[in-house]
Amino acid sequence: MSTILTIAGQRGGTGKSVTAVNLAASFALLEKNTLLIDTDPQRSATHWCGIKKADYTSDLASVLSGRVKFIDAVIKTEFIYLDIIPSGFNLIQVAARLAKHTENEKLLRLFLKDVEKDYDYIIIDAPSSYGFLSMMAIAAADWLLVCMSIPQTRAEDFHDMLRYVKYIRSLHQVPLKIAGLVFNRCGSKKEAVSFLDRHALSDAKELVLNTVIPADDTIEKSIGRKIPAALYDIKGPAASAYLDLANEVHFFLK
Repeated sequence: MSTILTIAGQRGGTGKSVTAVNLAASFALLEKNTLLIDTDPQRSATHWCGIKKADYTSDLASVLSGRVKFIDAVIKTEFIYLDIIPSGFNLIQVAARLAKHTENEKLLRLFLKDVEKDYDYIIIDAPSSYGFLSMMAIAAADWLLVCMSIPQTRAEDFHDMLRYVKYIRSLHQVPLKIAGLVFNRCGSKKEAVSFLDRHALSDAKELVLNTVIPADDTIEKSIGRKIPAALYDIKGPAASAYLDLANEVHFFLK
């Protein structure tokens, strides 16, 4: 059975999509069969995996609208162990129709039952919002990995996320748990903990993962090339950190 992990960050710039792509790629490098699902109409995760529009005819919107089966929207990436279901701008229109009925927020969770046995990890990139697509992405998960960035994150972001998780648990009766907080563009765990102390978030310190992702220009360069950091420079600080993150998350969840 898969472990379903949604990558969330309710403010833009926290490194959510970068983390989703590079964590999924790192699991693949560890030879874990991994599926990455892009639920964000901005489709950053799709682009940064090197997937072009010409590479596919079906995407998540096709699945949610009932035009294709879930498995038929899955495409291969350059990593042997990594598949992806891409997103597209048309996901906005599909989401607007589905949002009229609260029960549709569990659609993705229902679809994943058909492929859970095929993957070790299913990574979902959730939009930075509190709308239907974000709700659907989080309601589908077993675990939530929350991205934070010292330049971008505010104290209220964390409190809002906790309220959001409690709301989804209650509304949809799902056993959603928080796997941890991952800090992007951060020098050390000590720096992350100090940030939480300064913002009166001491209760969140136990959720901070040991692995932090350092500021590294290879991330921007890999994004420019539309490839995960490991394909640009596997020995770079960020790529190495994402591999460490994959190992930490794997041992924590297993």
